[in-house]
Amino acid sequence: MFSLSRYALRSSRNFALIANKSRCNSPLLKTRVNVLSALLVGSFSDSRQGHNNNNKNNDGGNGSTKDSSKANMENKSEKITVNKEELRKRLTPMQYQVTQEAGTERPFTGCYNKHYEKGVYQCIVCHQDLFSSDTKYDSGCGWPAFNDVLDKGKITLHRDASIPVVISKTLGMIRTEVRCSKCSAHLGHVFDDGPPPKHRRYCINSASIDFVKSASSATTTSSKK
Repeated sequence: MFSLSRYALRSSRNFALIANKSRCNSPLLKTRVNVLSALLVGSFSDSRQGHNNNNKNNDGGNGSTKDSSKANMENKSEKITVNKEELRKRLTPMQYQVTQEAGTERPFTGCYNKHYEKGVYQCIVCHQDLFSSDTKYDSGCGWPAFNDVLDKGKITLHRDASIPVVISKTLGMIRTEVRCSKCSAHLGHVFDDGPPPKHRRYCINSASIDFVKSASSATTTSSKK
């Protein structure tokens, strides 16, 4: 059984990555990451329990959360149950880790970070349309960013309990997880620091999505050949 100190050290390194994802190059967050080891040791038990409870609440993409203003979105998608063994065979290890285990790919490594072709981004698990290239922009944080979703019913939002509330509040950041409403695959997180008028930044893992080129874009590419 691993010790709490080892868990805290590893969690601190992981949180440094999370801090980069949520606020990119913010010096304030970088300086505060140094206090995380001590805080995480003290709140390890509560964090683990809260994370497990959160996963139970999120099964099926119901969007159950205390923040009803963010989570009560009309679900227009018919839910499906995925076969985990089949997914392991079909997806890459990174795609499986991100979508099924709420993992996060390393910044600036995803294939869609600097991708600007015209088309639609789908859930890699169930192929539901999620985001349009028209709302994609370069946020500079190292992950694909969108300022809006194709339809609110395509996703569900959940308070991310993987970081204890006491730490989230200390850092001035509470993360909101984004999941596919059809298959409940983890996609990424949404923040309120996006461009106007909605100020939304859907920070999405490349490993959780697939791109389908628009018909007009495909025709243009074909004509150039």
